[in-house]
Amino acid sequence: MDKDIFEYITTEETNYKTVRVPLTTSKDWNMHEHIERCTNVANAWYHSGKNDGLRRYDDIVTPILNVAFRSEGFDVKDIVPYVNEASNAYKSFIVKKRHPQWARKNELDTFIDDVVETSVIYDLVLVRKEIDKPRPEVVDLKTIAFCDQTDIMSGPIAIRHYYTIADLLTMKGKWNDEAIDMAIYQAEMSKKVSIANDKEVSTPSKYIEVYELRGDLPENWLKDEGDKYKYVPQMQIVCFYKDNTGNKQGISLYKGKDKPLAESFKALKIDRVRSKGRACGKSIVESLFEEQVWANYDAQKIKELLDSAFNLIITDSDELGNQKLSELKKNTIIKQGKNDNTQIITSNLGNLTAFTNDRTTLEQSARVKGSASDPALGINPVSGTPLGTTQTVISEGQGIHQYRQGKIATFFADVLYKDWILDWVVRDLDNGVKFSEELTLDEMLTIGGIIAENKADQKIKEIILKGEIVDNGTKEQLKQFYLDEFKKGGNRKFFETVKGEFKDIPLDVFVNIKGKQRYMAQNADKITNIIREVMRNPQAFSQIPGIGKAFNQLLEESGMSAIDFTEITEAPQQTQPSQMEQVAPVGEQPLQVNQ
Repeated sequence: MDKDIFEYITTEETNYKTVRVPLTTSKDWNMHEHIERCTNVANAWYHSGKNDGLRRYDDIVTPILNVAFRSEGFDVKDIVPYVNEASNAYKSFIVKKRHPQWARKNELDTFIDDVVETSVIYDLVLVRKEIDKPRPEVVDLKTIAFCDQTDIMSGPIAIRHYYTIADLLTMKGKWNDEAIDMAIYQAEMSKKVSIANDKEVSTPSKYIEVYELRGDLPENWLKDEGDKYKYVPQMQIVCFYKDNTGNKQGISLYKGKDKPLAESFKALKIDRVRSKGRACGKSIVESLFEEQVWANYDAQKIKELLDSAFNLIITDSDELGNQKLSELKKNTIIKQGKNDNTQIITSNLGNLTAFTNDRTTLEQSARVKGSASDPALGINPVSGTPLGTTQTVISEGQGIHQYRQGKIATFFADVLYKDWILDWVVRDLDNGVKFSEELTLDEMLTIGGIIAENKADQKIKEIILKGEIVDNGTKEQLKQFYLDEFKKGGNRKFFETVKGEFKDIPLDVFVNIKGKQRYMAQNADKITNIIREVMRNPQAFSQIPGIGKAFNQLLEESGMSAIDFTEITEAPQQTQPSQMEQVAPVGEQPLQVNQ
């Protein structure tokens, strides 16, 4: 490659916008155009011509996108890390409880939203690793200067940034200081919009257009004595300015060795089979291109029909002649002329129904493609539709969104967390942290049982050391006492990790996107039917294994605390005649202990 770095960037940026990738003999594709059109349609803008409001735009895409965003997203609490080592498996509980707080602190919930929305609009998510931050960055595809249009991870990637003068000054000591000063001197009070064919926008402050180029590039671009036929991973940071003659000149702000591209970037493309040969898959937005075009066509035709309708009145009245009826004041009384007025109505509204019906057909087609049923869109079902039918329609209509959600969840669990994020989770836990978190009823009983067991053993030791006799029932009474005390504190408990406790602990992760909360209405209905039958025998809660747990599940999915209903699901304790004296644990309420 005989070009220098500046000529290479200029040439490839032009090719990225103009060169089309052949997919078949009858179809080609351009990534820059794809990103621009998806952006326009997702924002309800015309892809060609002016968006000045003079042309009617019948937006049928936005409601479908809102359904997709809502259906394919998930929460940080659905990401469940755990210790993947038998001897340290007990630490999984702490990891699970700490992770949601840590994730929200580092704004991973916003990161999830960015990934989901970018995937829905473009079907390509490019994620970049941040050196000093746990949260990766979703690259705005509109800032890509160029890349391999057939497979974004197969060649160098150039991203265009705009730095303020303050931004560049912070890079002094890391980049070339003299080059930074020169770039600041050449800064202009404007920005170029790449997606809009580099149209310039005036700004109140100065900006420097900076290109970040990463990938395998000729070694002689990295060092003077390098081999121009040898390619090595490197990062090049350059900017451009125009000299006094108007020619474009380049400034090298930084160049250095870099990690392989796959260690700095990760890419998610869901539609991999149909879209082989191009970097972006067929997104939900792209699948609605044609419906949106023809919906706009119908909208414009309907407007033309409405505009073409008019009334013509022929009269010999001096009061009505040569004036617009719309200009007459309300309640005006007009004297009838000698001859009767003749009204001629001219209208092309006969075709209005055809265009309206076609628009309705297009909207329904778009909803089918976007898996957006009426209930999912917030439209009330037809009167008389059974609730069960509506729930089934919603559930079945989410099929494509559940499929896409599963792909995104796998990307998080198998790629982003394993390669980048889990190391930060371990680092947080290993530093020793204090935090509080709410426990489920099962967790309360498990943790409370362990604490009660330990406290009961300790108390029995104290009783024995006093020379008192302890029978077999004492420990169980002590355990129950301490468990009750643990429950009284509520289900929010405090935790603390010991510094160094999680060092070199192998973590793994799974994404529980099929969690119970996503089917709360259906599950609650099923469990209610079961409990309705069981209520005929009230003792079933304590006699039939699983019924109490099912009831607790219903309470949790209904937003209530199962702890408040513990007495319903627990078997009543049998009171036995006592010949004991009262022995009170230190600092606690008296407890009956056999002697």
